[in-house]
Amino acid sequence: MVVYIIISLFAFYGFYCFFQSMVSRIRSGKKVLKGKLCIIPKPGDEGLEGKIRLVFSGDIIEKLGTDGYLYIKMEENDPNQILVEKLSREYPRLVLMNSTNWSRISTIN
Repeated sequence: MVVYIIISLFAFYGFYCFFQSMVSRIRSGKKVLKGKLCIIPKPGDEGLEGKIRLVFSGDIIEKLGTDGYLYIKMEENDPNQILVEKLSREYPRLVLMNSTNWSRISTIN
């Protein structure tokens, strides 16, 4: 009997999470802010990889109602440049901004 109660509680919790995620997706779809999320880290930021992975794993871009891309502006001599280039191959919606494509942030729809 106790097992059925525990399973029922997990089922209700699952339905609640599913309903909550559907409502948040509907709300973010209605807003359509089309903003842009840009990160400008300090050179040598050790937690940058975790921050980038958190943005994509937590669906933060969709919840904010942005255009779906994460822009990162880095200094030319930043040691994290190689790491961000590797992550941009893993996450196609990660755009590494530099001096040649900084104008791209205003032209992507």
